[in-house]
Amino acid sequence: ACRGGAAAFIVEPLLLGAGGMLTYPPATLADMRRICAHHHVPFIADEVMTGWGRTGTLFACEQAGVVPDILCLSKGLTGGAVPLAVTMATEPIYAAHYGSDRASMFFHSSSYTANPVACAAANANLAIWREEPVLERVADLARRQADRLAALGSPDVVNARQIGTITAIEAGDGEGYLSDLAPRLTTVFRDRDVLLRPLGNTVYVMPPYCIDDDDLDLIYDSIAEAIAVTSPRA
Repeated sequence: ACRGGAAAFIVEPLLLGAGGMLTYPPATLADMRRICAHHHVPFIADEVMTGWGRTGTLFACEQAGVVPDILCLSKGLTGGAVPLAVTMATEPIYAAHYGSDRASMFFHSSSYTANPVACAAANANLAIWREEPVLERVADLARRQADRLAALGSPDVVNARQIGTITAIEAGDGEGYLSDLAPRLTTVFRDRDVLLRPLGNTVYVMPPYCIDDDDLDLIYDSIAEAIAVTSPRA
């Protein structure tokens, strides 16, 4: 808070990640932006996870027609190869913290700023986005995942959901994020050489855009097996 009011509003657009991979509609995001604008509260979009095509568009904010005041990007910036992040701001916010007045200057630095290997990876990734039909690949991957998600027809699969290339399901113990199913689910995945990290009883899939059908089948078959093994009916 700032002087009795909100200093800023921060949100993950369309998908709350660590909160359990919960989705919400673009209209809700647009409403959030409108309320912030009405009250002159800076709107910060955390697209570290959702950016670079994950939700089906380059940025999730696009689906709501939202332009944030500050945009946070990472992960897909380098194609997931090495860590790198960037924070973008509108011109008024940037200008307000730029200048020779040390009282208003925003002192921002990092021990790992501008790592040359990470920047080279980001430049290579940006070239791929400029020159290749990446969003077409994203749409194709989303379709292939939708088919496999629909095939997980089990009474122990709850709230199956998808946004772009991200899918999530909940195992049927009803305990949500605090469920103790995660270690048991993970054991099944490791036995099948599948790297998935459940959040409580929520299993989510965020595959690389280059994944082939054999690996997708392995992932979703492993999820089906894990759900069956941990079912209260088992």
